Amino acid sequence: MFRLCSLPVIFVVVALGGCAQVEQRKATAPERGDAAYLKGVDTRSDELYVKADTPGEAMHYRKVYIAQADLDDVNVIPAEGNNLNDDWIIEDSEVVVMQDAINREFTATLSFQSAYTVVDSPEDAEIILNTTVVAIHPNETFEQVAAGARPSGSITASVALVDSSTGKVLVRSVDTRSTDNIWAFNQLDNQDAAVDAIFRGWGNSIRRGMLAMQGRSSDPLAPVLQLKQQ
Repeated sequence: MFRLCSLPVIFVVVALGGCAQVEQRKATAPERGDAAYLKGVDTRSDELYVKADTPGEAMHYRKVYIAQADLDDVNVIPAEGNNLNDDWIIEDSEVVVMQDAINREFTATLSFQSAYTVVDSPEDAEIILNTTVVAIHPNETFEQVAAGARPSGSITASVALVDSSTGKVLVRSVDTRSTDNIWAFNQLDNQDAAVDAIFRGWGNSIRRGMLAMQGRSSDPLAPVLQLKQQ
């Protein structure tokens, strides 16, 4: 069920489950008037976290199982000043629609150019792909959208590739993506291009991270944060 929440998201999800910590980066905020004043620094929403001590055999993993997504505890966080309503409570039928979208888009992205093979059972997999939808951020209320406001917003998820033999995380992305139709996630009754595009973006991101970890890609868009084992 979606949980309606009026407080800001607590970004404990970025802590990587307590198993690792990210190296701190030093940055100096630009002053007003500087050319970079309105530009984010080190702010890529889809930056990937990759274990530094990945076992050698993981370099050869190709078989991926897409696990059932965790949709049980999703926060719905409106823009400040907007009231919440019960329209965001997810129904069982909507869980099926969202899982179908995840399976469809992750399968398409991971198998692109035969990079990975998506299998039907975890027993056949070398990698388990886990997805947790963390929060939905509608910019407008239902009444505002009905009155003509743009139904924009964003959605946050944690996507992780886990070694099926050890249970250890190989690659993880905690990512917030924006959409012009966040309300597509409010009424999940069929295939929707906005929903598919979000999951396709996450699939592409996690694919890039895994290829980079395995040394199979020189994609300039795949710089990653190395993790330090505690």
